[in-house]
Amino acid sequence: MTERHPTSGRPILNTPDADGLYTCQYTGLRVKIEDAIYLGPCTPQVNGTYVCHPTAPPEFRKSKRTFDAHEANCNTCKHLERTPHEKRKDGQMLGRCHLNEALQFHPDDYMGMPCHIPRQENT
Repeated sequence: MTERHPTSGRPILNTPDADGLYTCQYTGLRVKIEDAIYLGPCTPQVNGTYVCHPTAPPEFRKSKRTFDAHEANCNTCKHLERTPHEKRKDGQMLGRCHLNEALQFHPDDYMGMPCHIPRQENT
């Protein structure tokens, strides 16, 4: 049976070792569940959460920035100006690229645009 997050009910994606400790997805440190925090995956549309070490947030943010840069999605591009609109069932967003015209994009879809410049440089 899959363990679940105590509040959201999302499945826990990592499993405890023989000692009952979890290995943090982002730091590699082992942690007891009662001392842990829960962080989601950086990969979009993965339903679940990880049991993580309390020191994980900076590593999580670094992993997210790396993922976003790799994906080169318009949603993470410096050239994008989002256009206000009603929420859409298909998840598409509207915006205006300062290099092109108006565009429609999904915030999680890979676009591989050669003109992509990350909004924030990785530090």
